[in-house]
Amino acid sequence: MNKLFQPFFAFLLVLITVFSCSEDTLNSVEPPRDYAEQYDVDNDSLIHYLKTHYYNHQDFQSASADEFVDFVIDTIPEGNTSLISLFDQVSTETITIINSDDEAIEHNYYYIIAREGEGESPSVADSVYITYRGNLLSGDVFDQRTTPLWLDSSSNVRGFSDFSSKLKRGTYTDNTDGTIDFLNFGAGMVFMPSALGYYSQSSNAVPSYSPLVFAVNLFTYKQTDHDNDGVPSSEEDLNADRYLFNDDTDSDSIPNYMDSDDDGDGTLTKDELDRDENGVYDDTDEDGTPDYLDSNYS
Repeated sequence: MNKLFQPFFAFLLVLITVFSCSEDTLNSVEPPRDYAEQYDVDNDSLIHYLKTHYYNHQDFQSASADEFVDFVIDTIPEGNTSLISLFDQVSTETITIINSDDEAIEHNYYYIIAREGEGESPSVADSVYITYRGNLLSGDVFDQRTTPLWLDSSSNVRGFSDFSSKLKRGTYTDNTDGTIDFLNFGAGMVFMPSALGYYSQSSNAVPSYSPLVFAVNLFTYKQTDHDNDGVPSSEEDLNADRYLFNDDTDSDSIPNYMDSDDDGDGTLTKDELDRDENGVYDDTDEDGTPDYLDSNYS
């Protein structure tokens, strides 16, 4: 064989081998499970967990306003009737998940507010200053932050951001040494099915289709305007479903909270929002749709 062509055939053989392996790998990947079926499995697991575990609620009741109390969850010993199960303390919230066939599948998550907080609550769009711990139903911790940090709620898993909006921020005082003391900050736990977490995604710490538990302390928050268009991101949830990604007025595949021209008329939202600067969004034809969402006016 001509030696000039040997590298080509060697490359071709490698390419065929790689392609074959890639194709086999793709064929072996499990397609995402049915949302409704998986929710039933997850919910059964969550209910069992809630009925067989308790937490240190009395520590929160006796804590001072500035005291940080760690959430401790443990299994109720068999035959013990004095401990109050998580199931007897949780509240329930429902979120609708739309599957690939446009079917609405309702998903319940369960939560406990151990300390409500005394300020206002963030929206699902805001930036929150929090500490948290995430664990599986096995008790294994997969993520934890004991030092407060800022998180953009819109980038968190849906169950986490939705629950965070139920907590209230605390108040704070600036100390002369540069430190800050937070008082009466919100604290709670959320127990969510996998579709409100990572669903089919997996990592070394979180297997696919894992229900999740998060313990959260909310110290304060900041209102966000992700696209700097003058409209707070919380107001860009037009259908009020506490989910920012399905509000897309001009159907350009960019949700409104990230779109600087919400109605796609070529005029930036900030330039048609309030031309007379009277503090009210302009609605030229008085049809109830402000100009920045109405492509007929630019």
